[in-house]
Amino acid sequence: MSAALLVAFMVYTWLAIEWSPFVSLDHFLNRNFEVRAWWPELHILDRIGQRVVCLPILGVVMAVTAWRHRSWRPITLGVVGVFVINLIVLIFKLALARGRPLSGESWFSDGDLYPSGHTANILVVYGLCYHLITHYGQVSARVRRLLVAAVCTLSVVMMCTSLLLRWHWFSDLIGGFMLGGSVLVLLVGIDAAIPFRSQKLVVIPARPGRAPDPANGPSRISIRQRRTGPTAGAGRRSGS
Repeated sequence: MSAALLVAFMVYTWLAIEWSPFVSLDHFLNRNFEVRAWWPELHILDRIGQRVVCLPILGVVMAVTAWRHRSWRPITLGVVGVFVINLIVLIFKLALARGRPLSGESWFSDGDLYPSGHTANILVVYGLCYHLITHYGQVSARVRRLLVAAVCTLSVVMMCTSLLLRWHWFSDLIGGFMLGGSVLVLLVGIDAAIPFRSQKLVVIPARPGRAPDPANGPSRISIRQRRTGPTAGAGRRSGS
Protein backbone atom coordinates (compact mmCIF):
# COMPACT_ATOMS: atom_id res chain seq x y z
CA MET A 1 0.00 0.00 0.00
CA SER A 2 2.80 2.40 0.88
CA ALA A 3 4.62 1.61 -2.36
CA ALA A 4 1.39 2.08 -4.34
CA LEU A 5 0.85 5.52 -2.79
CA LEU A 6 4.44 6.48 -3.53
CA VAL A 7 4.07 5.41 -7.16
CA ALA A 8 0.79 7.33 -7.36
CA PHE A 9 2.58 10.39 -5.99
CA MET A 10 5.30 10.14 -8.64
CA VAL A 11 2.74 9.72 -11.42
CA TYR A 12 0.63 12.57 -10.09
CA THR A 13 3.70 14.81 -9.91
CA TRP A 14 4.51 14.12 -13.56
CA LEU A 15 0.90 14.81 -14.56
CA ALA A 16 0.82 18.05 -12.57
CA ILE A 17 3.91 19.22 -14.44
CA GLU A 18 3.17 18.00 -17.96
CA TRP A 19 -0.51 17.16 -18.44
CA SER A 20 -2.53 20.17 -19.58
CA PRO A 21 -5.81 19.31 -17.73
CA PHE A 22 -3.95 19.24 -14.38
CA VAL A 23 -2.06 22.41 -15.27
CA SER A 24 -5.32 24.12 -16.21
CA LEU A 25 -6.94 23.02 -12.96
CA ASP A 26 -4.08 24.50 -10.95
CA HIS A 27 -4.41 27.82 -12.73
CA PHE A 28 -8.21 27.78 -12.50
CA LEU A 29 -8.10 27.37 -8.70
CA ASN A 30 -5.36 29.99 -8.36
CA ARG A 31 -7.78 32.89 -8.20
CA ASN A 32 -8.40 35.85 -5.98
CA PHE A 33 -11.05 34.55 -3.63
CA GLU A 34 -12.95 37.30 -1.82
CA VAL A 35 -12.04 36.21 1.70
CA ARG A 36 -10.35 39.30 3.12
CA ALA A 37 -12.96 39.54 5.85
CA TRP A 38 -12.02 36.01 6.93
CA TRP A 39 -8.24 36.39 6.87
CA PRO A 40 -7.78 36.39 10.68
CA GLU A 41 -9.79 33.19 11.06
CA LEU A 42 -8.10 31.54 8.08
CA HIS A 43 -4.65 32.34 9.45
CA ILE A 44 -5.63 30.69 12.74
CA LEU A 45 -6.96 27.60 10.96
CA ASP A 46 -3.79 27.36 8.90
CA ARG A 47 -1.79 26.72 12.06
CA ILE A 48 -3.24 23.24 12.49
CA GLY A 49 -0.71 22.00 9.94
CA GLN A 50 2.27 23.90 11.32
CA ARG A 51 4.87 21.97 13.29
CA VAL A 52 4.69 24.42 16.17
CA VAL A 53 1.09 23.27 16.76
CA CYS A 54 0.87 19.65 15.64
CA LEU A 55 4.19 18.42 17.04
CA PRO A 56 3.36 19.31 20.68
CA ILE A 57 0.10 17.40 20.30
CA LEU A 58 1.97 14.38 19.00
CA GLY A 59 4.52 14.81 21.78
CA VAL A 60 1.83 14.58 24.44
CA VAL A 61 0.32 11.45 22.87
CA MET A 62 3.77 9.84 22.57
CA ALA A 63 4.71 10.68 26.15
CA VAL A 64 1.46 9.35 27.63
CA THR A 65 1.60 6.15 25.56
CA ALA A 66 5.28 5.57 26.39
CA TRP A 67 4.64 6.13 30.10
CA ARG A 68 1.65 3.79 30.19
CA HIS A 69 3.62 0.94 28.64
CA ARG A 70 7.02 1.89 30.10
CA SER A 71 8.48 1.71 26.58
CA TRP A 72 10.43 4.03 24.26
CA ARG A 73 8.82 2.53 21.19
CA PRO A 74 5.96 5.06 20.80
CA ILE A 75 8.44 7.93 21.07
CA THR A 76 10.79 6.31 18.58
CA LEU A 77 7.93 5.78 16.13
CA GLY A 78 6.84 9.42 16.35
CA VAL A 79 10.33 10.88 16.06
CA VAL A 80 11.22 8.69 13.07
CA GLY A 81 7.93 9.53 11.35
CA VAL A 82 8.36 13.29 11.73
CA PHE A 83 12.00 13.16 10.62
CA VAL A 84 11.30 11.00 7.55
CA ILE A 85 8.34 13.02 6.23
CA ASN A 86 10.11 16.35 6.65
CA LEU A 87 13.27 15.02 4.99
CA ILE A 88 11.39 13.62 1.99
CA VAL A 89 9.28 16.76 1.60
CA LEU A 90 12.42 18.91 1.73
CA ILE A 91 14.12 16.82 -0.97
CA PHE A 92 11.17 17.16 -3.36
CA LYS A 93 10.77 20.86 -2.60
CA LEU A 94 14.39 21.56 -3.51
CA ALA A 95 14.33 19.30 -6.57
CA LEU A 96 11.12 20.69 -8.09
CA ALA A 97 11.54 24.31 -6.91
CA ARG A 98 7.95 25.30 -7.52
CA GLY A 99 7.07 28.99 -7.37
CA ARG A 100 4.27 30.63 -5.44
CA PRO A 101 0.73 31.01 -6.81
CA LEU A 102 0.75 34.78 -6.42
CA SER A 103 3.90 35.08 -8.53
CA GLY A 104 2.38 33.02 -11.35
CA GLU A 105 5.58 31.01 -11.62
CA SER A 106 5.29 27.27 -11.52
CA TRP A 107 7.94 24.53 -11.71
CA PHE A 108 11.72 24.74 -11.55
CA SER A 109 11.87 28.38 -10.59
CA ASP A 110 13.04 29.61 -7.19
CA GLY A 111 10.21 28.32 -5.00
CA ASP A 112 9.78 25.51 -2.53
CA LEU A 113 6.07 24.73 -2.52
CA TYR A 114 5.68 21.20 -3.90
CA PRO A 115 4.65 19.08 -2.10
CA SER A 116 2.84 20.88 0.71
CA GLY A 117 4.48 20.24 4.06
CA HIS A 118 1.29 21.31 5.84
CA THR A 119 -0.88 18.60 4.32
CA ALA A 120 1.88 16.01 4.68
CA ASN A 121 2.18 16.90 8.38
CA ILE A 122 -1.58 16.67 8.84
CA LEU A 123 -1.63 13.04 7.72
CA VAL A 124 1.59 11.86 9.32
CA VAL A 125 1.40 13.68 12.66
CA TYR A 126 -2.31 13.38 13.36
CA GLY A 127 -2.37 9.94 11.75
CA LEU A 128 0.34 8.80 14.17
CA CYS A 129 -1.69 10.24 17.04
CA TYR A 130 -4.61 8.08 15.92
CA HIS A 131 -2.38 5.03 15.61
CA LEU A 132 -0.80 5.43 19.04
CA ILE A 133 -4.16 5.95 20.73
CA THR A 134 -5.92 3.03 19.06
CA HIS A 135 -3.06 0.55 18.66
CA TYR A 136 -1.55 0.94 22.13
CA GLY A 137 -4.76 1.57 24.06
CA GLN A 138 -8.28 0.31 24.49
CA VAL A 139 -10.79 2.54 22.72
CA SER A 140 -14.29 1.83 21.49
CA ALA A 141 -15.31 1.69 17.85
CA ARG A 142 -17.15 4.97 18.32
CA VAL A 143 -14.00 6.70 19.53
CA ARG A 144 -12.09 5.29 16.56
CA ARG A 145 -14.67 6.71 14.17
CA LEU A 146 -14.54 10.09 15.87
CA LEU A 147 -10.76 10.18 15.63
CA VAL A 148 -10.84 9.26 11.94
CA ALA A 149 -13.44 11.96 11.35
CA ALA A 150 -11.25 14.48 13.19
CA VAL A 151 -8.21 13.68 11.02
CA CYS A 152 -10.30 13.90 7.84
CA THR A 153 -11.83 17.20 8.94
CA LEU A 154 -8.43 18.69 9.73
CA SER A 155 -7.19 17.59 6.31
CA VAL A 156 -10.08 19.23 4.47
CA VAL A 157 -9.77 22.42 6.52
CA MET A 158 -6.04 22.57 5.84
CA MET A 159 -6.51 22.18 2.09
CA CYS A 160 -9.31 24.75 1.85
CA THR A 161 -7.42 27.25 3.98
CA SER A 162 -4.26 27.07 1.86
CA LEU A 163 -6.27 27.45 -1.34
CA LEU A 164 -8.27 30.42 -0.09
CA LEU A 165 -5.15 32.21 1.14
CA ARG A 166 -3.34 31.30 -2.14
CA TRP A 167 -0.37 29.92 -0.25
CA HIS A 168 -0.29 26.71 -2.31
CA TRP A 169 -1.30 25.43 -5.68
CA PHE A 170 -3.99 22.76 -5.61
CA SER A 171 -1.56 20.06 -6.77
CA ASP A 172 0.84 20.99 -3.92
CA LEU A 173 -1.82 20.00 -1.42
CA ILE A 174 -2.77 16.75 -3.16
CA GLY A 175 0.89 15.81 -3.49
CA GLY A 176 1.41 16.44 0.22
CA PHE A 177 -1.50 14.15 1.08
CA MET A 178 -0.15 11.38 -1.13
CA LEU A 179 3.38 11.60 0.21
CA GLY A 180 2.21 11.87 3.82
CA GLY A 181 -0.13 8.93 3.34
CA SER A 182 2.68 6.80 1.92
CA VAL A 183 4.94 7.50 4.90
CA LEU A 184 2.12 6.96 7.41
CA VAL A 185 1.09 3.60 5.93
CA LEU A 186 4.73 2.47 5.93
CA LEU A 187 5.26 3.43 9.58
CA VAL A 188 2.03 1.85 10.78
CA GLY A 189 2.74 -1.34 8.82
CA ILE A 190 6.24 -1.70 10.25
CA ASP A 191 5.04 -0.99 13.78
CA ALA A 192 2.23 -3.53 13.52
CA ALA A 193 4.55 -6.19 12.09
CA ILE A 194 7.14 -5.99 14.88
CA PRO A 195 6.04 -7.72 18.13
CA PHE A 196 5.65 -5.31 21.01
CA ARG A 197 6.49 -6.12 24.63
CA SER A 198 4.68 -3.89 27.06
CA GLN A 199 6.04 -3.21 30.53
CA LYS A 200 2.73 -1.86 31.71
CA LEU A 201 2.07 -1.88 35.45
CA VAL A 202 -1.15 -3.82 36.05
CA VAL A 203 -3.05 -4.83 39.18
CA ILE A 204 -4.08 -8.49 39.38
CA PRO A 205 -6.54 -9.76 42.03
CA ALA A 206 -5.26 -12.37 44.49
CA ARG A 207 -6.20 -15.98 43.79
CA PRO A 208 -9.69 -16.99 45.01
CA GLY A 209 -9.71 -18.71 48.38
CA ARG A 210 -6.36 -17.37 49.41
CA ALA A 211 -6.48 -15.72 52.80
CA PRO A 212 -5.16 -12.16 52.85
CA ASP A 213 -1.81 -11.70 54.52
CA PRO A 214 -2.02 -8.80 57.02
CA ALA A 215 1.70 -8.22 56.67
CA ASN A 216 1.35 -7.63 52.95
CA GLY A 217 -1.79 -5.50 53.08
CA PRO A 218 -4.89 -6.09 50.92
CA SER A 219 -5.22 -9.23 48.87
CA ARG A 220 -4.34 -7.49 45.58
CA ILE A 221 -0.85 -7.48 44.22
CA SER A 222 0.76 -5.08 41.78
CA ILE A 223 3.27 -6.50 39.37
CA ARG A 224 5.00 -5.32 36.26
CA GLN A 225 3.74 -7.82 33.72
CA ARG A 226 5.31 -8.45 30.34
CA ARG A 227 2.99 -8.90 27.43
CA THR A 228 4.10 -9.86 23.98
CA GLY A 229 2.05 -9.31 20.85
CA PRO A 230 1.66 -7.07 17.82
CA THR A 231 -0.65 -4.71 19.69
CA ALA A 232 -0.68 -3.55 23.24
CA GLY A 233 -4.36 -2.67 23.11
CA ALA A 234 -5.84 -6.16 22.72
CA GLY A 235 -9.25 -6.47 24.26
CA ARG A 236 -8.48 -9.70 26.14
CA ARG A 237 -6.13 -8.18 28.69
CA SER A 238 -7.18 -8.65 32.27
CA GLY A 239 -6.74 -6.03 34.91
CA SER A 240 -5.91 -3.15 32.49
